[in-house]
Amino acid sequence: MKILVIGLGGVTNGGKTTLAEKLKKLLPNCDTISQDNFFKPESEVETDERGFKLYDGQ
Repeated sequence: MKILVIGLGGVTNGGKTTLAEKLKKLLPNCDTISQDNFFKPESEVETDERGFKLYDGQ
């Protein structure tokens, strides 16, 4: 069995999760692992003036 790992990186709110979700729909036997799941609880992540979460450690 061949295994393919695709890593996505980029700025906050750059579309990484959207792309990962689209790839998951297109690729058989695919799953995602999000670094956000290993960060802080959502309630502790600051937001900017537009309401976007700041996952970049600010």
